[in-house]
Amino acid sequence: MGNNDQFEIGRVVRAKAGRDKGKFFIIVGRIDQEYVLLANGTNRSIKKPKKKKIKHLEAKPDVVYNLRDKINDGKQVFDAEIRKSLEMMGYE
Repeated sequence: MGNNDQFEIGRVVRAKAGRDKGKFFIIVGRIDQEYVLLANGTNRSIKKPKKKKIKHLEAKPDVVYNLRDKINDGKQVFDAEIRKSLEMMGYE
């Protein structure tokens, strides 16, 4: 498994650099091999996700499978779902 394979949609990540350093997000999209789209349901919504370089992220072991499946199926995801998922796993 390559290093970038762990940065899949639904994965919980922590920002290692930038103004978001130390904050937790869920990957809600993949742009290319270098960039992903992040949301946390509070200051970064699903409608306006943060574009971030993978090298500035630390992948956590948790994947929110229900959100990943909804995103992959093109279903609507709400900010409250993202917030609740992060809170339930202790990432706040």
